Amino acid sequence: MTLRFISVCVFTIFLTLAVACSKRNSQAQLRVEVPAGFTGNFVLDMGVREAPPLQKDGAAYLVSVPRSGKVETSTILDAPHVTFKNSSDGQIWGYSERIFSTGDGISTGGKIEFFVGTRKDFEAEQNKKNKSGGSLKTESAFSAA
Repeated sequence: MTLRFISVCVFTIFLTLAVACSKRNSQAQLRVEVPAGFTGNFVLDMGVREAPPLQKDGAAYLVSVPRSGKVETSTILDAPHVTFKNSSDGQIWGYSERIFSTGDGISTGGKIEFFVGTRKDFEAEQNKKNKSGGSLKTESAFSAA
């Protein structure tokens, strides 16, 4: 009876460890494919009700960047592990991700954004954004200097 009790305890501990270890690697995988010749901003809007879900290849979700630079999906990925297949001449700049949630922590949507191009083009794009939605103090400081 003692041997059986020890065997059950060892099995239970092993099963608990196996489940705990599998939870660590449960982070969603996202593979972003940037086509040759693409430059500019990319936005992935997640949690859009009428939009299709992201395609999957095994365990990884797939996004192919369209010429428009915008994709809408009903899928919501919270802090995914992102890998890029960049066939363009540019580099990836300004990557950011945001998740929108209710007060009790239920995800309702999100965005993943980045820029593809040269550093100079990225900085020019950032300057455009800052001027169109930036504060007057910053613009005043530049004109005063």
